[in-house]
Amino acid sequence: MYIPAQIFIGPLPLFNVLMVLGIALASLLLSRHHAPERVQDIFWAIIVGAILGDKGIYIVTDLHYYLEDPAHLIFTPESSLGLWGLGIGAVIGAVIVITRHLSEWNRHDLDALALALAPALTLWSLGFNWIGLPSQMPLFSIHKQHLDRFATFFFFFLLMSMITVTVTLFARRFSHTRGQVAGLFALLTAIALVAAQLTAPRPEFTLSALDWLSIILGLGGYRLMTPMAES
Repeated sequence: MYIPAQIFIGPLPLFNVLMVLGIALASLLLSRHHAPERVQDIFWAIIVGAILGDKGIYIVTDLHYYLEDPAHLIFTPESSLGLWGLGIGAVIGAVIVITRHLSEWNRHDLDALALALAPALTLWSLGFNWIGLPSQMPLFSIHKQHLDRFATFFFFFLLMSMITVTVTLFARRFSHTRGQVAGLFALLTAIALVAAQLTAPRPEFTLSALDWLSIILGLGGYRLMTPMAES
């Protein structure tokens, strides 16, 4: 059930530390770009919803374990984030904020959110150990005496780093309509997810949660990138 994070800093897995740094960086960038309050609200709603959803999915699936040791609700070194719980919680948080500001949203808001999320996701991706296969680079490989599940997955981090640079340059140096920055970010992230997953063989073809996320991001990104998306 649990997928251990590969490196610990004190009692916290590397991913948790990078998650905090990514959140702080994204919040700083939103302030720097003078993002409207509704954009900052949806960012924090997504973060809080994802965290609560992550904890919730583990509690629901293993209630007895957490009743016996409630401390693991805060420190869970034997698990990374539950993707389904994270996604469901993030969507619920986003929907709550969107409905509160329904008449105020525009595609420029999505651009500001994308410019803040891109570098944050780059940090978070360095802690992911469930996309693709372990890196074969000597610096990031784990000795064979360790379990394979502790290996560092570095490919997705490289892809997200390139996406961050590309999206930032596109926003600053190229003319674009509202929403196209967010569209490019979503489209490239979808491609990165697919590319990273191709490194892991599948016994049979089935659509995973990440596959569905890639499809949604790809379609949404394409829609925002087309001229018809301009409002």
